[in-house]
This record gives sequence, C-alpha cells and structure tokens, in this order.
Amino acid sequence: MWHKLQELSQNSVIQFLKKLIGDPVQLYAVFLVTTVMYYYHSGMTWLYTIIAVVISWLMMRFYDFVARHKWIGPLTYLVYLFAGLEIVGMMTEWGQQSYPISFMVWFLTPQGVVTFSGWYTASIYLLMLGFLTSAVYYFSKIRYRMSMQFLIMLIPLSLYAKEGLQMPAVLVMILLASFFLLMIYCRQMHNQTEIRYLPSFHGSMSIAVYVLCFSILAAIVPKPAVTADREFIENAMSYSTWSDVLMNAISMFTDTTDNSVGTSNNTRTIYYVSSPESLRLRTQTYSYYQADDSWNVIREYDYPDQSYPSGGMTYKPQELLQAILNAAAQDAEFAEKYQLSEFLDRMLPEQELRTFALCPVYYPMQTLPSPTRTLNTSQGTYLSVSRTNTFGGNTQDWTSVQYYPDTYAKYETVRQILQTLSGADYETLLQDAQEILQSSSPQRAALLEQVQQECREAYEYLDIVQKQDFDSEIIHNLAEQITDGMLSDFDKAQAIENYFVQENFVYDQSYQKPAGSNAEYFLTESKTGVCYEYATAMVMLCRSAGLPARYVQGYNLNQMYNANFRGRESNYLIKVRDAHAFPEVYISGYGWMSFEPTVAGIEEQENQQAENQNVMRWGFVLLGFAVIAGVIYFYLPKIREFLFRRKLRRLTPAESASAVFRHMRILMHLPESTTVSELAEASHTFWKEQEIFLLLDVLLYGQNSEAENAEGLTESYQKWHEIYTMYLKEQAQKRRQDARNKRKQQKTPQA
Repeated sequence: MWHKLQELSQNSVIQFLKKLIGDPVQLYAVFLVTTVMYYYHSGMTWLYTIIAVVISWLMMRFYDFVARHKWIGPLTYLVYLFAGLEIVGMMTEWGQQSYPISFMVWFLTPQGVVTFSGWYTASIYLLMLGFLTSAVYYFSKIRYRMSMQFLIMLIPLSLYAKEGLQMPAVLVMILLASFFLLMIYCRQMHNQTEIRYLPSFHGSMSIAVYVLCFSILAAIVPKPAVTADREFIENAMSYSTWSDVLMNAISMFTDTTDNSVGTSNNTRTIYYVSSPESLRLRTQTYSYYQADDSWNVIREYDYPDQSYPSGGMTYKPQELLQAILNAAAQDAEFAEKYQLSEFLDRMLPEQELRTFALCPVYYPMQTLPSPTRTLNTSQGTYLSVSRTNTFGGNTQDWTSVQYYPDTYAKYETVRQILQTLSGADYETLLQDAQEILQSSSPQRAALLEQVQQECREAYEYLDIVQKQDFDSEIIHNLAEQITDGMLSDFDKAQAIENYFVQENFVYDQSYQKPAGSNAEYFLTESKTGVCYEYATAMVMLCRSAGLPARYVQGYNLNQMYNANFRGRESNYLIKVRDAHAFPEVYISGYGWMSFEPTVAGIEEQENQQAENQNVMRWGFVLLGFAVIAGVIYFYLPKIREFLFRRKLRRLTPAESASAVFRHMRILMHLPESTTVSELAEASHTFWKEQEIFLLLDVLLYGQNSEAENAEGLTESYQKWHEIYTMYLKEQAQKRRQDARNKRKQQKTPQA
C-alpha cells in the first residue's frame, strides 16, 4: 500500500498540490485566516479559504525573496506593506460611502449586531491575510518561536471568546492539527544538532499518522464542563468598555431599536442587585413597529423625561380587585351583571409590597432598571429630578425600589376573577363600580376613577399605534386563531404567551435571519430567534387580538451571586448579556402586566457540553476512518496477494512470468532496472533454491514457454512468498529484541 501511495504521490496533479499547499507554515496561516473569516462571513468561508491558499502561496514566495536579500528585501517589504495599507484604506473608504458606521466601529462591534458589508469584510480579509501570513512566516522560518505561534492562534480565538461564541468543532480540530504539524516541521527545520531529519515519503506519512492520532485522541477524550468567569479577562482587554462606546456609536441616540437585543454574550457585570426574587427589569419602551423589523418611540409615552398619563402604575392591583368586589357585595345586580357573585365569599390573597435595590459597578446610574409595577418613579423608569429624594438624579450608590410583583396574578382566586373581566366591558364596569362606591367608600371610588382613566388611555394608545404599525393579515389571522373562544384579556394574553412553547419555537443566539424579514417571518417560517423576536411577536399578536401592548427593553434578573458590594449584601448580578426584551400587556382588572414569551435558551454549560459532544462526534468519525484505514492496511497485502494469484490463472506463461517478476521486485522494494539474477541475489538471505529464478529466465528470455513451466513457476512463487513473509516477521521480531537488549544494557550500571 505504501508503494502505491508513493507512486500516487508522484502524480503531476499531486505534485502541483504539494507545491501549492504542502508547506505546513502556509497551511497554518491559511487555517488561521479561515477561522477569522468564518466569524465575519461564515457563508463564504470556503471561497475565502481557496483564495487564501493561492494568495498565501504567492506571499510565502515573496517572503522567501525578502529573507534572502539583506537590503533590497526589507525595502521591498516596506513597499508591499504601504501598498497593501493603501489598498485597504481605499476599500474602507468605499465601504464608508454605503455603510452608516465607520470601519473601526464595525470591526470592533459584535458581528451579531451589525449587518454584512462587502467592502469592510474584504478589508478585514486582506488585513488578516497579510498580517497572519507574515507573522507566521517570521516566527517559523526566520526566528523559531512556537510560543509566538501559539499567541497568534489566540487572535482568531479571541474573536469568538469576546462574544462567548463557540468555534465550529471542525475548525477547532483543523486549527490544532495544523499547529501541531507546524511544531514538528519547525522543530526539524531549526534543529541545531548533528542529526537532521531528511524529508521522505515514509517520514511524511509517519508524521501524518501521528498528527491524525493526536487529533483523534484530543477529540474523543471527554472534556470537563467548565463554566469560566471571563469577566476579569474582558475587563483587562477592555472589551466591555468598547462595547458601551460602540453601541452608542451605532444607535446614535436614535428613537429606534432593532434585533440586537439578546445577542450579546458579554459577561461584564454592570449592576449588583439585592432582590427577593428573579425579575424582569424595564428601562425603555417602544411603541411603533415597522415593516423593516424595528421599533420606534412615541415621545409622550416612551421618552424617559416624562411620566405616563394618569400618574403611571402606582396603585395596588389587590386594592383594585377588592374595590370591584366591594361594589359587587353592595349591589347584587352589579354582581350578577359581571358574574362576580361566586367571589363574594372569598378573601383575596395579600399582595405584598416588595423592595429590591441595585448599584452600578462602573458608571453613575442615569437609568433605573425596575419592575413593571414600581412605586415612587416615573413610568419611564429613568432617574429624573421629579422623583422623591429617595432616588438621586445621577447616582453610583445603592438605590432601593418598591414594587408589586406580577406573580400575584398566579393565585387561583385572582386568576379566576381576571378571567371574568373583558376589555369590551371593563371601562363600563369601572364606571358602574365607581358610582356604587361613591358614597360608601370615596377612597376606593377615587382609585376606580384613576384606573378608568388609565384604561381609557390604554385603548387610546392601542388605536394610535395600530394606525402606524406594520399591518399583517397573517398576524391578525394567527391572533384570532390563538385566542378563538376566549373573552378575558388575561386568557388571551396567556394563550399568546404559551403559543411559542406549544409550537416548539427555538431560542438561538447564533441564528441569522434573512435580511428584510420581520415578525411575520418569525411566526410563520423560521420560528427561531432571541428575546427581541419573541417580545415583538407577542406585542403584535396581542394588539391584533385587541389588547393594548408595548415592547419593552431592559434586563433579565436571573443570575444569583452572593457578594458584599459597597457595604451592602447582594444576591443577584446583572451582566451585559442579561439585556432582555419582553412585552407588557394591559389586563382588565390588573393594569399593565409583564409577560415572558421567550422560549428558554440553552444555558452556557449546556452549550459547552453540546460543543464538546460535537467535537467528540468528529473525533469518532476520524477514528472510524482511521480504523477502516488500519483494517485495510492490515488486510490489503493479503487481499492483493489473493487477487494476484487469481490473476495468474488467466495469463499466458510469458505474461505470468512477467507479472511474477514485477510483483517480487515490488515486494522487495527493488528498482525497475533489477534483473532476474539481481533478484536472486537479493533473495539469497532467506531463499536458497534457484528453481523459481531458472523458470523466470526460461519464460522471460528463453524460447520454451510451455504451460507446465508456468504451473511450476506459480508453485515456486507461492513457496517463495511464504518464506519471504516468514523472513520479514523474523526480522521485525529480531529488531524488537535488539531494541529491548539495548535498553537493558543502558539501564545496567557498568562495573
């Protein structure tokens, strides 16, 4: 088999490929570029790799020229460097003309946030190709520094690490294998001892097998599931600080937001929190949804420096429900009309007023992330001078916030009451209850008047946004289908919230949806996205079902961490990656309530385990190929020998003699110019009989070519082959024994 492979290696096409991609230094540089371009433009990685093979080959030849010429070489390299930078500069200028942000902002921004730019991507490609090939060449062929090669390998790895992305298993294995191959190659190339490695076919194949075994072993060995704390590294490398600057550069403080929410994996801590429970915290609302899949604000409702009409959500939902039940207890007709009679003998569960506090880590807090039903703040939940002194205007200290939890709606009695109330009759119910309580309980009547005003404004808000929203008949029909037969706001909202789980929607941060797609595409085609898609879809479905709803951005408070920060105990952290989007829906009998339609994503540890399993799968695939190759290698000589002997039966005497002679010469690794006498001399160490060689002489060079001579030749060849096989085994065993004796002698101390 080795002989066949060696012959195949002499093929003109193989020789061309060997010249083009046979240099381990070049291969390592190409694979580095491949991993970088997969990060920036995964769909065309194959094309970038092919082009990199050709360009890197030319670069390596140019670097060889630079290395051979002491003066003209460096000068030429400087010309090449400045010319390359000039070309890249021109390409970035062309990109700037058609792209809204600068090249450096685009380069340093997570690629999940920005859209594809052809000119910018080409600039990155040329920069990385030029830098990586020159760096790899210098630290391998000029100054041998494998530690620097390892640091170079960290460049593409850091691109994935800064966003917490998983590099594909295939790229990981190829990159590590090429690095290991480079180590072997550079070690031999720069070896300073008297013994030098001379490249040969068998030596190259041995190295290839060794690298293959190394790759398989590294892949299939189980990896521990480690949850790394990357915060220190990110802070040290200023990734997090850059992310703040870059996101501001992208948004330019516009009144719009897009699907970048929920795509960050940055683990920098931005708030320490002390909270009695996990919460959804709001920082900004958006009202208008456009066909280009973006949200815009309504200034009077969404801007942080203004409160919502009617003073916001400062009332207690339990008090609202109790006021309605009190009116039902005083007026039987009212209770019968609104189906409240069955609840008159029930006691509402207590809705406690809870407190949470948070403190920013790095910068003064200008925004106050807070739950939906928060007291003593403006509706926009931004710090403002109109609030009480409990909250400073621009603080970096602990800030306490009181709120009513939305979990109150999960109580069975509360749930049943909410299910009896519908948006169509709710405002009338509030008016009737207000009239009943006007004389007996003025305070509760005043509360009902406030809620009635809030309800009226909520539906006015719905009318306003629906005139400007993206209009989709598909979404309207789907909303009717989901909420068919339901009357109460709460039932409709819950049905829409549960729809995403029931229909097996998928949460995937790495998913790139097609350009121009929006909520309609998410609901009907992809069913894959992040919190932005889920929140947007639920808001649009709720509005189509007649429920006032708005899109909210903020944070998801779910990571527990006990620590003492600035003199106060905290039990939660908010990190950059906890940025979250969710809907708020106006529910009759409760007010504005937050919901969570986002299907739970895979946890970081599960992601790591899945990637490890993917790597192991590829390792087992390689192992399978290696096992098959090993079986073929072991049995191929026997198979070839069996087929060769069958072939002899169909040949003429002269043809069989020629075939036997050629086959024996190949088995003994003799050149094509070998004669029969030279073959006999080479076989003399293990074969003393001359019959087979006499028959070869007769059949090849003599006139006698009778069939009986051919039959005698076949029998003699079979005996020769058996003795030769035994001889090879004995020689191998003798070499192993000699090696063991030599090791024993080296270990035995001399007298």
